[in-house]
Amino acid sequence: MNDTAWPVEFQDLQRFAPWALATEDARMRKRLASGMTELTDLYTTVLPRMEALAEHLAQYPLESLPAAQKPLLYLGLMFMEAAVCVELFKDPDVPESLGAEHIEVLSETLERRLLAV
Repeated sequence: MNDTAWPVEFQDLQRFAPWALATEDARMRKRLASGMTELTDLYTTVLPRMEALAEHLAQYPLESLPAAQKPLLYLGLMFMEAAVCVELFKDPDVPESLGAEHIEVLSETLERRLLAV
């Protein structure tokens, strides 16, 4: 879906396709490699669309989510990565902590199943 058109009602979000990453580790790394300007742009643009995005995705069972819809799910998950930075940390990383580059994120079972389909 990164190289094809998104559903009409979400085409305004397609500019964030590079942020629609399939794994938690990839989303964390993207967050860490981004500046607050980029994270804030993602956050302020997607925030008013999250309810519509969730309602759209709710029409599909998660475990059989069509491949064409997965980037929308991944963008919603990336929004959550950005939200904590914008709302709490005011930084792409967790302040006053061991840097996230020292963390290895292991994919959960459901994430692996979604990637396999």
